[in-house]
Amino acid sequence: MKNARSQREGTSAKDQGYFTVGALPKRTNTVTAGVLATLLEGDVVTGMEAVFKQSTTRAAALIYYLEADYGWHIERRDIATGTNDGRVAWVSVYWLAAQAREAAFAAGARAWIDDVKVAADKRRKQRAAVKVSAAKLNARRIDPRQGDLWEA
Repeated sequence: MKNARSQREGTSAKDQGYFTVGALPKRTNTVTAGVLATLLEGDVVTGMEAVFKQSTTRAAALIYYLEADYGWHIERRDIATGTNDGRVAWVSVYWLAAQAREAAFAAGARAWIDDVKVAADKRRKQRAAVKVSAAKLNARRIDPRQGDLWEA
């Protein structure tokens, strides 16, 4: 495969998975920080959970950022799930190895996670004002379906 992930030596030994403790993002009021905090607390992340819990459709991109920019090794597996319209869909599930989480907490991750939660709560209080702002921005945009109506 062209884009296959590189294999690390010694990763196939039973119960000896590869893990790294990466850096914690400096900014705690970002979606990236929220996803990492979720993973550090032992929860799994899927695309749909990211939509509902983090308000983003870019879970895979955030996982990539955490690995490439912050040095975390995030485990993943594709699982089958039944859909409401009668199909079977495959989704990726992401999580951190227990050893990585333990090492992160030993290095002070709990205080950082608490800061992320405080920042998220503060950001959520701005929800109504941000929705009004977004509506104003959208009202100024020309609907592309109207094409020639706005051209001179």
